[in-house]
Formats: sequence, C-alpha cells, structure tokens
Amino acid sequence: MGLPFLGVGLSYRWDLNPHLARGNPGVDWLEVTPEHFLPLTPDSERRLELLAKRYPLVGHSLELSVGSDGVDAPGYRDGLKRVRQLTKSVWHGDHLCFTRVGNLPLRALTPVPLTEEAVATCVRNVKAARADLDVPFVVENIAYLFHTPLNTLDEAEFLRRVVEGADCGLLLDLHNLHCNAVNHGFDPYAFLDRLPLERVVQVHLAGGVTMEGLRLDSHSAPSPEEVWRLLEYVAPRSPVRGVNFEMDSGFPPFAR
Repeated sequence: MGLPFLGVGLSYRWDLNPHLARGNPGVDWLEVTPEHFLPLTPDSERRLELLAKRYPLVGHSLELSVGSDGVDAPGYRDGLKRVRQLTKSVWHGDHLCFTRVGNLPLRALTPVPLTEEAVATCVRNVKAARADLDVPFVVENIAYLFHTPLNTLDEAEFLRRVVEGADCGLLLDLHNLHCNAVNHGFDPYAFLDRLPLERVVQVHLAGGVTMEGLRLDSHSAPSPEEVWRLLEYVAPRSPVRGVNFEMDSGFPPFAR
C-alpha cells in the first residue's frame, strides 16, 4: 500500500486530552473513532482539526458493518467522509463483524458467520467503504464469545480470504486474539502463522478482565504479558506501519 511508518500511538480518548493537547513526544500518532465526534458540531470539528495539526491521525470506526448488507444510519457515511477530511486520515479501519441488520442497529460487534457467502459480502462492503472514504482500508479481527453453527470456514482462513479478496490491510488486534485463544482453547501462534502477515498495517494492543472463566476485551487494563509476547512474534514478520494501545477506562498514570 506504500503507507508511511507512523510508529507508536494511542487511541484518542477525552480522558487523555490534557496530556495530548500540546503534543506529547512519547506519542507518535493517534487513532480517532469518528463515532466519538458524531454528529459533528463546530466544536467537535475544531477539536479534530487541532488533533490533525499535532499528530498524524488514523480513522477507526464502529458502525460500517462490513459483515452485513445493513443500511447505514441516516447521514452516517457522510459524517465519516467529513471526519476523514478533517483528520486527513492516513488509513481507515473498521471491524470484521456486523453491527446492523437491515436498518436495525445491534450496538455490538457481532461475529460474522464464517461462510463463503459472508466472505463475498465482506469483500464487497470493504471495497465499497474504501471507495466511499477514498482512503486505504484495514479490517480488524474481533473478540467473540461463541461460534455460530453456520460456520464452514475457520477464522484464520476467513480473515485471509477477506483481506486478499478485498485487497485491503489487516488491523491485527492482539488482545482480541489472546481472548479468543484463551476462551476457545487454540494456539495463538499457530493462528498467526496462518494469517497473511504481509498485509498487517496496524496492530492494536489492549487489556481486559477475566470474569466467570471468560477473558473479556474490556479495554480497562494494561496489556497482559502474553499480548506483548505476541507483538514480539508479529513485529519482525510483518510490515506493520503503526502500533497503538486502546483503553476506555481504568487509565494508569499517563507516563506508563
């Protein structure tokens, strides 16, 4: 894709704003979630423009629903385009999942049935989103708690088929992978060996909690050591252009 190397970044959250407002030499770039700013107002547009002056930005949306042929919420795609213009995003990502059925929002990153039909749907929608936003596109592997009985492919094969079919990049979320490996009992390194690591553009690091025997991607804790070991495995095997840490609550001291 010929994308620039961004380095090490953070997912932008308002809690971090006091530390980021004047630029921080320890943060090379920021990932921005458009839904946190939509619907756009003069104030939110100004905030995005200020961030774009201080950092390279990457878009990371929640509601493109590339795994379904759901109908976008009114004005949603136009809002994404405007955010893209304001942020000058280097690339844009969303999740390999579905979040809408018809015109109904699910309000959750719901796993796609791993089928040939779903591959075709995801490929078509990723291509359309990339064309609409006019920006290189990456798709992210999600954490999931159940397998659908409709599956005819496994997740690694499904991911490979989608990113190669859509000719897009992979946003590899290593904590999501860790959660799935723990919850479903598979070897994450064997999983990584089956992915097209040459298409990894971005890596997410995150943390979570274990509740009632399940590992949850809650974005509320630092990354466990196993996630850092996965990064050490992936980094020399991929052309990753940016690594960023995602956190939504329970923030440690900023220096950490």
